[in-house]
Parts: sequence; C-alpha cells; structure tokens
Amino acid sequence: MEFIFKATEYDEISFKSQVSKALEIRTELLSRKEHPKLWKFVDKLNSKEKAPEEVLKKRYVRYKVYGAVLVFLGLFILIPSVVRINEMLIPLLWSIFAIGLGLFYFSYGKRSKKVKRTSFDKAAEKLYNGYKDIPSIKFIFTEDNIQLEGTSIINYSDIEKFFISEDLFIIIWDERITVIQKKDLSSGNLEEFIDFIKSKSQDLFEIVNII
Repeated sequence: MEFIFKATEYDEISFKSQVSKALEIRTELLSRKEHPKLWKFVDKLNSKEKAPEEVLKKRYVRYKVYGAVLVFLGLFILIPSVVRINEMLIPLLWSIFAIGLGLFYFSYGKRSKKVKRTSFDKAAEKLYNGYKDIPSIKFIFTEDNIQLEGTSIINYSDIEKFFISEDLFIIIWDERITVIQKKDLSSGNLEEFIDFIKSKSQDLFEIVNII
C-alpha cells in the first residue's frame, strides 16, 4: 500500500500557525517528561478557575480609576511638599509613593491587544521561508519507509512525533521536520492514511492530534 502527496504551494497562514503550535507542544511534551513534578505544580495552578471576561473588564476599569485617583492625590500633595520640603518631608514621601502606586494600577488596567511573537513563531516562519524555495516534490509513504522524492528517505523508526493538525501532517524525525499538506494527498483518502500511520506508529513514534 502506498500513499502519495504531491506538494503544492503552502498556505502561509496555516503553515506558520500550525507548525508553531506543533513545535510548542513538542517542547512541552519533552519538558513534561523531564520535569514531571514541576508540570504537576503548573497544572495545579492552571486548573484554578479563571474569572469570567465580564468580571475582568470591570476589574480593569476599577484599576484605572484607582490609578487616576492615586496619581491625582499624589500630585496634590507633592506640589506643596516640594515648596516646603523641610517641613513636609513625610507628606512628600507619601505623595511619591501614591504616584508610583497610581501609575502601577493605571498600567495594570491597560490590556495589551498586541500578541507577542514567540520563539516557535519565529522558527515556523524560518521554516516556511525555506519551504517557499523548495520545488514541487512527492512524499511517498510505503510499507517500509517515507520517500521524499529526490531528497531523502525517512524510516518509520527515525520518527519522534507525528503531528496531525487541521491542515497539515508535521513529522519530527532525527531532529528535523517535514511538513505535508493534507490537501496534497493524491492517492487514497485521509481516513485510510491516518489509519495507516497509526499502524506504523506501534512502539516507534507518538501521534499527536492538535486539531
């Protein structure tokens, strides 16, 4: 039995986001294996129920109000304290403290909408830039191995993890990564292919579903 994928142009958005997610999950799985006690503690913290979005919105507004009031009071006390610093040293210190605390509350009340790019995002982007220059090739899954037409052969025993995402199959093998689009399958169907991969994974590699 063979399954053939004829590579076509990769979709940039799905490639970057799904490969980044796979790399992040792989790192977490490896870390969990090496540091089980630490992750047990992390999971315990994450299991605590988070406040609803409506409650969070009210909290952000409240912090901004606190911050504005504290800054105003701090400035109100600061001006006369500076003029009469010898007589009002304690009020001066309190005014500085109030301003600092007010700025902290005010900044805490701001919710940043900008999502920071992670190291996994950068790695996925670098990989995508490399894939853009790769000519159209075939990925042939046989009973014995995976043949990357004109490049190399992947033995099933070399595979560490086989990720199944919404649009991609992401293979981590021998510290390398191969990304195949589901839509590029030209023989058989996806259900049969996934069953085939599961049969090949027995005690050799882990299949991780990240859909």
